[in-house]
Amino acid sequence: MQNLNFYTTLLKNIQQTQPNLAEHLDEEINILIHKLKFIPEDQRPSVLILAQQTDFQPLFNERLVDSIAIAGGKLLTEKYDNPSLLFIVQENDRLYTEVPALLLDEILSRTDAIQSNNVYIIQKRNFGMESTDFLHDIEICAEIVQPKYFIFGRKGKDWVQFDIA
Repeated sequence: MQNLNFYTTLLKNIQQTQPNLAEHLDEEINILIHKLKFIPEDQRPSVLILAQQTDFQPLFNERLVDSIAIAGGKLLTEKYDNPSLLFIVQENDRLYTEVPALLLDEILSRTDAIQSNNVYIIQKRNFGMESTDFLHDIEICAEIVQPKYFIFGRKGKDWVQFDIA
């Protein structure tokens, strides 16, 4: 697995201020990593995250790179990279009227994610933006990216699958 720069820095910072929380976080992350250690990198699904708040521009930061990696996937930076999973971060209720046009995008419409009906709406505000929600966001990602391995009860609460058919 790649270096988890954000996670490593976050853990060091939390260890200094809240050692019990750091121990819990480290234990949970290690469980996730251990469960997926036998899935080769080339078999991990690619994920593109788009945000309604930024007019559906790809979300990409070190926190999200680590979240997706720990959850068993690979985060992409561009729709041209043909994601196998598409996450759309919801900002408001207009999303459901905007998504059909988004899915008709010339590039996105041909991606494996859309062709395979693997489009997910993340209904959690500030997804991938708050350090205090790091583990929570990883659990959302893990349920979607590796559903055979993880169930945290976030489906229907923090995310839903957008049915294209």
